[in-house]
Amino acid sequence: MPPIEPSLRGSLLTGASALALSVSGSGAYAQTATQGQGTPQTWTVWVEAAWFQTAGGNVNYASLPGFGAPFTAVTPQPGLEGAFGFDYRFTNAPMWHFVFDFRYGQSRSSSANSSYHHSSVVFITPSRPFMQTNTASSQTTERESHLVTDFMIGRDVGLGLGPHELELGLRIADLWADAHTNVSGQQTFYSGTAIHNQFTATGNWNSGFFGFGPRAAITGDVPLVGFWSFDYEAGIAALFGYRSLTSAGVATVTTTHPFFPSFTPIATTSTFAFTHNSMAFVFNTDGWVALSYWFTPNVKLSAGMRTDFYDSALTTYNVNTGALENVSRNYWGPFLRLTGKF
Repeated sequence: MPPIEPSLRGSLLTGASALALSVSGSGAYAQTATQGQGTPQTWTVWVEAAWFQTAGGNVNYASLPGFGAPFTAVTPQPGLEGAFGFDYRFTNAPMWHFVFDFRYGQSRSSSANSSYHHSSVVFITPSRPFMQTNTASSQTTERESHLVTDFMIGRDVGLGLGPHELELGLRIADLWADAHTNVSGQQTFYSGTAIHNQFTATGNWNSGFFGFGPRAAITGDVPLVGFWSFDYEAGIAALFGYRSLTSAGVATVTTTHPFFPSFTPIATTSTFAFTHNSMAFVFNTDGWVALSYWFTPNVKLSAGMRTDFYDSALTTYNVNTGALENVSRNYWGPFLRLTGKF
């Protein structure tokens, strides 16, 4: 066999080198085309801060016995939320993940104030009238909180550009609305002399839901231009647990006779308590969208909007009928998230 000509040998070597560079370049492009460039990292961690508004209806509290209107309606205020979590990619099965997420939010205190004044003339007999005057004021302060934890198993799925992950697991949710009421008032009887009844009372009200159940979600990020990407997540859960509504308080009535200094004041104290528990199923949906900027191949900052809806989660009173009813909760608002891969 004749020796290969130098020109042919050179052509073969050049072609092999070009093919190798082409394969190498294609692999590098495939890796860097995915946000978080390079070989997939084992850990992805994030921290998040958010401002949220609470929607879904007022929590109405029964007024303390003998004071004011039958119910006090309190509108929840905005609040702050913090969260952290991680995504662990199994080294021996890189398409599978374990995902953990924890978040806690608490609203600012909201207050509802009311006052009452009424005077009337009552005749014990046609010749013995006396005047009765009632005054009272109350202040109710409410604060709400929510705690949510997810334990999920995820798997990479191909849905076009960027990495996407389908998740299935467990969600645990604990929602609370707490209120404290202070009431003071005076009842005065005038019939030649006067008799005063001084009223003071305090009460605490708690409405809550605690439950857990299966959750499914999909999340991912889509490359845009340069170092920018569009991130998203959507989830749905069926939570089984219980709703509770409890109250407890104490009221004191002190009777005095101002025209008779020797009259010993009489103080009467009474307490009250109420508890209602019920098993509950709460339908939950959540989701967020964000615009992200990659500072490095493994660090990004995301800004977006989040919503987390719980159907008929808290028990309260219907101000029109006085019967118990359930109101929903939706925590929504903007957030900032810092994510790192390593």
